Amino acid sequence: MSNKTPEECTLFAGPSLQGINSQLFCGEDLIIRPPIKRGDIEQLVSQSPPSNLAIVDGVFHTTPAVGHAEILCALNVGWRIWGLSSMGAIRACEMDTLGMTGFGEVYRQFASDPDMSDDEVTLIHQPQEPFLPFSEPLIHIRQFLRKCTTEQIITPEQAQRIVHHLKNMWYGHRTLNCLRDILLSFPINPRKIDIAMENFSIHRIKSLDLIEFIKLKPWTRTVK
Repeated sequence: MSNKTPEECTLFAGPSLQGINSQLFCGEDLIIRPPIKRGDIEQLVSQSPPSNLAIVDGVFHTTPAVGHAEILCALNVGWRIWGLSSMGAIRACEMDTLGMTGFGEVYRQFASDPDMSDDEVTLIHQPQEPFLPFSEPLIHIRQFLRKCTTEQIITPEQAQRIVHHLKNMWYGHRTLNCLRDILLSFPINPRKIDIAMENFSIHRIKSLDLIEFIKLKPWTRTVK
């Protein structure tokens, strides 16, 4: 059996790690594992005493997605479980009344909008480490379009049309090149589009939530 201590946190993540300074993960209290799949929590619970667990990214194509039953089982035996950024935020919304804890802006958006669908955070990425993403989650593109609307680069009506177009597209085709092509189909100054897209990383709230989680280390706080 593992000698895992209550002060440690096992974090399942992959593509949401992209663009994050690796020094943030150097602490001995954080154990990084690949995107979660069905059976990973069950295996962890069987090998380790109750500790802390955070679900960020997960897989669902090549293997079944992490199940509600195994999460509930871990909660019932004393594990503290957070969900954020991606699949973790979705599971937290589904199970926050059962003891799972949601964290971050992605979770808040899902919790406040019942019309948010799972494909808002979905993307395609490399199947192995470093899990480089090949597409852009719609939830990031929405953030970008809100900023463009605020700065009057596009109109609210144009933003709605873009989101509608992307919602009807397979999530793997939602790339920044695709987004740029759609924007260029409107009578908008291409230079303004390019300048806005140069700073697209500030809209990647999946990774920003993960950075905040790691910096705040909520698993180190005493349960009241």
